[in-house]
Amino acid sequence: MKNKEQNGTARSGRVKGMVNSILLAGCLSFGLAAQAAVTFQFQYIDQPGTGFLDPADGPVRQAALNTAASTFSSMFGHHFSNSGTIVLEASATDDPHNTTLAAAGSQLIDPGLAGFNLGEVVRTKLQTGVDLNGNDVDGSLDVNFGNAWELNFNAPTSNTKYDFYSTMFHEFTHTLGFASFVEQSGDPFFGTSAAGSWNAFDRLIVDKSGVSIINPANFALNQAVWDAGSVGGASPAEGLFFNGTNAVAANGGNPVGLYTPEIWEEGSSVSHLDDENAALAGMMMLAASDTGPYARDYSAIEVGILEDLGYAAVVPEPEIYAMMLAGLGLFGWLSRRRQV
Repeated sequence: MKNKEQNGTARSGRVKGMVNSILLAGCLSFGLAAQAAVTFQFQYIDQPGTGFLDPADGPVRQAALNTAASTFSSMFGHHFSNSGTIVLEASATDDPHNTTLAAAGSQLIDPGLAGFNLGEVVRTKLQTGVDLNGNDVDGSLDVNFGNAWELNFNAPTSNTKYDFYSTMFHEFTHTLGFASFVEQSGDPFFGTSAAGSWNAFDRLIVDKSGVSIINPANFALNQAVWDAGSVGGASPAEGLFFNGTNAVAANGGNPVGLYTPEIWEEGSSVSHLDDENAALAGMMMLAASDTGPYARDYSAIEVGILEDLGYAAVVPEPEIYAMMLAGLGLFGWLSRRRQV
């Protein structure tokens, strides 16, 4: 194995105008016993007196991050049976002019040969129990506290603040493997487009005609398909799509649109659901989030994608399923995003 690196994926604070149906999982999940647990531990690396180590704000920020980790574990455990302890290096940014809300990613290990074999430390650890990088951290997380966050889990998120918990759930999901590691040029994160090491997510990306971006026989990138699809534009019919069996089934038999704006966005393009597709509105893994309440539970499509990435789905007991349905009816509401 070669050197270890990390590629973070970012969630933007761009404002988009639409009406979304929102489900806050925190309102309904925690009376039900979780089936599994992903335990996150954090190593804070900010300069002393700043970020998560700020003497006034640091303890509140750390407490909110730990609450996000524990509540994410409960939510995840209602969908999947995988368990494990994940150690993330946590840092903070303070830039009110930066539209990135947060970024996170798994450590990666280059296996040194072509294939769908990229060493994703977090995903491998949760799915096999194997720790690919030993005592090193498994990934990293950065939060931009230049934005106005609602850090109280039980407080309604107002239209002047961002939902910290939805955003952390989103970033934790990126560490699980919900991310592309194809560079803008078409090169893989390790190697060249002629022969590279690709991850599980990239294996299942296709264009609008169903053509895979990577040839499964020789692991070469189809450069023409990538160049056309990775900047596919605003139409939901264009761009690139996730073609995993479970995700397609959850999406009515259709591949799931990925975020492919006309201008490449580093850390966002191809690693998120398509913000321009109204059918995906309100889902956790969109590229952008506005202020106000946002999704704190996976949609069926997001569960399907994670199943296609190798996570083991849990089938709830009938009485738990009935309670979940009741929760959906009780706690769903409409939230209008502001237009710029």
